[in-house]
This record gives sequence, structure tokens and C-alpha cells, in this order.
Amino acid sequence: MATPLIRALRRIDLFSTLSDEATELIVGSGATISTPPGAAVITEGAPDSGLRVVLEGSRSVSAGGNGRGTVDGEYVGELSMIDGEPRSASLAAGPEGVTTFALPSMAFAPTLMGHPEIAEALLKTLCLRLRKVEAATVGH
Repeated sequence: MATPLIRALRRIDLFSTLSDEATELIVGSGATISTPPGAAVITEGAPDSGLRVVLEGSRSVSAGGNGRGTVDGEYVGELSMIDGEPRSASLAAGPEGVTTFALPSMAFAPTLMGHPEIAEALLKTLCLRLRKVEAATVGH
């Protein structure tokens, strides 16, 4: 039986095609974290890496000084989780605080290496996102 966290993760494109077993492995590799109002969840330029999936609460995302809102189920940090480079965006808790699922790259790497279906799903999703960015760039 799928837990609320597994159901939440299965709603995002990165994990939507994964088997129950693979999703359970990911859940076992991460943790749910509550961040109080106004506190930083992740900071642009920071050397830490890992994925954060927004589960609930208020928050804002900014990159290069440009802010935007987020929706439940949105994620940040997927690039630094994969390539280990500094964070390209910041995520801050809003007035209500925010709850996220955190998946550190050090915990994700062994899961990824041992389960090629996870790597395949991740690659397909990131390729799709890259194609959307390219299409938007060409159109402007």
C-alpha cells in the first residue's frame, strides 16, 4: 500500500514512471524535513547537493535574483543532485513554513547505480525538460 509520501513522489515527473519498489527505495534514501517560516531550505551557489520535493506549505524559489512561486509537488535541486555542482536556485520557507522531502546525492547515487530503471526515468525526464527549454529559446 502506497504511503502519502510515495503517492506525492509518484505525482512528479521525475518519479512518475517508477515501480513501487523503486519509489520505496527513494523514500528510504531520503527524509521529510519541516522548515520554519522565513528560513532557507536551499541557497543558490551553496556547494551542498540533493533534491528537495515540496510537499506542503508556503515557499518561494529564486534564481539569479528572480523570484517565482512554486506548487506542491514541485522539486528543486535535481541538477546539483546529479552533477554535484553548486545550487542554481534558492528555496525559502514562506510565512507558513514548508515541508519538503530531501534526497541527498550521497544517498541517491547508490540507489541510482543499483537500479537502472531509476536512471532511465531520470534521463528521460531531464531530456524532456531540456527540449522544452530549447523550444522556448528558439521561439524567442
